[in-house]
Amino acid sequence: MSNTVPTWVANRILAFFNSARSVEDIVNGNIKDDPSDGPGRVMGRSLAAKILRTKSQLPRRRFTEFSQLDDIHGVGPGTIQDLVYSFGTNAAEAFQQSMYDNSVIYRENWPLEFFRFTIEDQQQFNELVNDQTMFRTYVCDRITDLCNEREVSDADCQKMLSEIEGAYIDTYHNTTPAPAYALALWFYEFDADNWFSWERIQEQTEQYISYHMGGYPWDMELRFFRGVQQRGIIPIGITPTDLPVMVNWPEQTVTIWFSTLYD
Repeated sequence: MSNTVPTWVANRILAFFNSARSVEDIVNGNIKDDPSDGPGRVMGRSLAAKILRTKSQLPRRRFTEFSQLDDIHGVGPGTIQDLVYSFGTNAAEAFQQSMYDNSVIYRENWPLEFFRFTIEDQQQFNELVNDQTMFRTYVCDRITDLCNEREVSDADCQKMLSEIEGAYIDTYHNTTPAPAYALALWFYEFDADNWFSWERIQEQTEQYISYHMGGYPWDMELRFFRGVQQRGIIPIGITPTDLPVMVNWPEQTVTIWFSTLYD
């Protein structure tokens, strides 16, 4: 069963159990029943206790391989399915959903969309994100695809591509608080007066940037293409002239974000 779980999901699950210090930490509601297989029970206290006992007997008292969890008696396919359901939401989707669910922004007047692209081959991913010229070309190609998909005019699409090709790329790595602050500042630039709470938005951006913390790899990098205006990928409203792109090493994804405010 462990072979079918994506590595980044497995690592998030292991990080959850490695951080647990008590049964209560495990059964506190983070693990939810996957509704796709009908009503069922989520993990109970006895299995949670068994997982903690197993962990305490491992080197460094932590799980390092998903098979160590999968091999515990009582951790069956249903349990794994519930764990994948609970921890298998990708970082971009979790951030978008949290922004809406916590009423930080409102769907009706502040759409927030992302386009997430996965590079399955690890070497290819590493080469792409570590070569700025190659990365810039990759973003241009994805924008071209989006322009065609969203029926953006040729003139507007070419303006975006020209801006991306000439843009300075500001880079923020999650070894510091800088990317969460920079992304929060991007939202601040939409409309600070009417629709913005700095504390609430920074809380959300910090959760996004640290989404894979506790696992390995946990690196995420925010890259701002400065001076790039979105020109119809989503209907145009108030939009800062910067394009945020997230490089996510655990998921091996590049995510391009678009948002606009209808004030």
